[in-house]
Amino acid sequence: MLLSRQGITLTIWMSVFTVVITIIIALRFFAIRVKQRALRPDDYMILVAYVATLATEGLTWWGIANGLGAHTQELTMDQIAVQFKILLGVGFTWLFATVFCKLSILWMYVCIFSIKPFRMAAYVLMFMVSGYGVAFICVFFTNCTPLDYPWNPVPGGSCKDVSIEEIASVSVNMVIDTAIVVLPMPVLWGLQLATRKKIAISGIFSLGLLVVALMGWRVQITVQAVTQADFVYGLGNIGLVTHLEIWLGIIIACLPTLAPLFSKYLKPVVSKARGSKRSTGQRHLKEAQNTIGGGGDSRSFSKKNWVRLDKEQALLELEEGGNFSKAEAMVRSTSSIEDEEAWRTQPNAIGVRSDVRVYGESQKR
Repeated sequence: MLLSRQGITLTIWMSVFTVVITIIIALRFFAIRVKQRALRPDDYMILVAYVATLATEGLTWWGIANGLGAHTQELTMDQIAVQFKILLGVGFTWLFATVFCKLSILWMYVCIFSIKPFRMAAYVLMFMVSGYGVAFICVFFTNCTPLDYPWNPVPGGSCKDVSIEEIASVSVNMVIDTAIVVLPMPVLWGLQLATRKKIAISGIFSLGLLVVALMGWRVQITVQAVTQADFVYGLGNIGLVTHLEIWLGIIIACLPTLAPLFSKYLKPVVSKARGSKRSTGQRHLKEAQNTIGGGGDSRSFSKKNWVRLDKEQALLELEEGGNFSKAEAMVRSTSSIEDEEAWRTQPNAIGVRSDVRVYGESQKR
């Protein structure tokens, strides 16, 4: 077994994303159960894409065990033969994964939007995706004559340049994926939805542009001189980008279907947290409004025990967390400067006069 650094890195990526897409697929079908709807064609299509992705990963692990990502001159003839077999097998499994992922997204569009022109456009794209898949199956089958020529060469056999079909395949994919991203945008922004919801949904659909960017990166790697001169080493870089395309495609296809889970489980938690925060803010506001005194040593009291004032004098007690503050209050039938001056000299007191003027002085502890 020959393990290269690129092979080990690719193994880590595959291990992580295999878990991620498996969880995403499981959540999709759990959301279907929560919503209590029947399975649709797009649900079956994404399952086909998932199985094809697992097959792609299985072939890639076989390649890693035989030196995928190492320099070609370090491999034996048997290991090089394995790389050619993997290249052919992964071509088919990757094609099935990406085609059925696209078809799943387009069928979901048809289920979401009922506008006839939009549906016709979605059906046209489905036809194009299906045609792309059939065409490149034929290309992969006819790339070499005979088919096993790369690992079992015979006189008179030959193979076409793999990089040419790679660039052609990726270029068509980029056009189709861009069309899939753009297709729902005019309809979406014409709906009577809040702007923030339109932005959120547009953001989910626009994640497909990440796949388009990855395809552009893949073309760049394919045409690099080092990839042309050392194809087994170049397969390590191409393999990572190829897997990222189908991993992200599955995630993007499943995200819109998880809405029932967000509504049932996540939204109540967020609403409760916001309500708790709002309640805390309102309580603080009330405490501030109930502050006794003024200036630098204001106090707030969560509980107020009111005592009826008589004609002469009464004692008002205010409770705050078990600590008591006393404020003497007096009602006078007449007002005078002497009364006001008398109350100003009393510590921690509130004076109430018949003209509804309140004055007092707080004492710092």
